[in-house]
Amino acid sequence: MKIVKMFFVSVCLVFVSYTAFAANYCLNCFDLIDESEKYCVVCKAKLSVDELKTKEEQLIHAVTVSRKNYRETLDELRQYYQETGNQLRLQKTRRELDALDKVPQPLYTDEGLGNVRTGVILRDIEDANTLFNDAMMYKKSFSKENRVTAIKRLEKLMATYPDSDKVGDAAFEIAEIYAGSYFHDYESAAKYYIKSYQLNPYIKQPALLSAAETYDKMLADHERAKAIYQQAALYSPDAKSRKKAQARLSVLEQGTAGKK
Repeated sequence: MKIVKMFFVSVCLVFVSYTAFAANYCLNCFDLIDESEKYCVVCKAKLSVDELKTKEEQLIHAVTVSRKNYRETLDELRQYYQETGNQLRLQKTRRELDALDKVPQPLYTDEGLGNVRTGVILRDIEDANTLFNDAMMYKKSFSKENRVTAIKRLEKLMATYPDSDKVGDAAFEIAEIYAGSYFHDYESAAKYYIKSYQLNPYIKQPALLSAAETYDKMLADHERAKAIYQQAALYSPDAKSRKKAQARLSVLEQGTAGKK
């Protein structure tokens, strides 16, 4: 009987937690709102029903939040076992965190990319540089598992040192790995190319051009490619990328997408 009661209480807690999450976040912009509302005041005024976030986008956001909460909670548990001296359970949490670091977490939409950062002073941070160099060693390996480790190192760099001058490079290298022969994940690659530019608009690598070419040549999404080629033609730091983007954009606008 005691076990049944405990199970009932657990189910109730899970149900309450889920409903609180669903009720406390705007379904369009995901800002915190009152429990009785579905959308914030701003989204109610701006958006029609057709413009509201789709079910897919809501689920993707839930996955993003869950990933973050899972890691943070697991790390808190690790710290607890470390402080209380429970070595057996401490090793279990460490193994689980290590396993989590080996699993890539791709971007399913543009959510999380954010706007282009301006006014942020990027710094030379030694620990970030060490992480980056370590990741590059794993990237050079011919093992897919090591490529995954490289991705996790680079993701850790971006999360831990957001003001490092390596954040844009880290996102670009993740894109290169996803676009490579081990993954062929061109959608994730394109989004990380964009992210690299948004994290550092002065990045030396052709981030926007690479994103546009991925949508254009690998995903055959020519409308999306045109939009990014336009940005690349205007905002790429180097003249060569701007010229190449403009040339390809002209071809696409003339309706000859398949000829080059």
